[in-house]
Amino acid sequence: MSTTRTMGIEVTDVSTTQRLPLGFEYHSPASPADSTTVETGSQVWVYVFNDDPTNAFVAGAVVYRLPASTTEDFFGGHATPITTHQPQVMCIGVAQHAIPTGSYGFVLKRGVGLILSGSAGVAADSPFTSGGDEVGSVLVWADDASGAWGSNISVIGHTATAIGADTTGTAYISCG
Repeated sequence: MSTTRTMGIEVTDVSTTQRLPLGFEYHSPASPADSTTVETGSQVWVYVFNDDPTNAFVAGAVVYRLPASTTEDFFGGHATPITTHQPQVMCIGVAQHAIPTGSYGFVLKRGVGLILSGSAGVAADSPFTSGGDEVGSVLVWADDASGAWGSNISVIGHTATAIGADTTGTAYISCG
């Protein structure tokens, strides 16, 4: 099925020129898997601007909104910082391909896609959150042992299989 059916560009297109309104959502319908693909079900993609002055979005990187320090308000994204958990509402989506600084493109808000693990990896059948030890990476969610409300509130997905250290793997993502 074509992803250009209703918007004129592909979800993998990246440009330094804005081609759609920021925050535009594309809903990709489910399609049957074949012998070479993983069943992804339906997916929701969000059009964003990489407003991070330092980091390109790499495949699997969690992208969050930082309206106070972006030029594009709620859809100028930054790669999530190291060891800082973001509330789910602040996570716009997860990059599924590279989006350089100063460029526009789509991130996956909901559905099956790639995530980037930190150095600890992510165990099979685990919920995960932002705030891994690499920019944009995730880590396994754990109950807040310290009792300080908010340190691990950003559960943004779930794995089916284990994902090794500092690598990408497939998971169900649910941001925003």
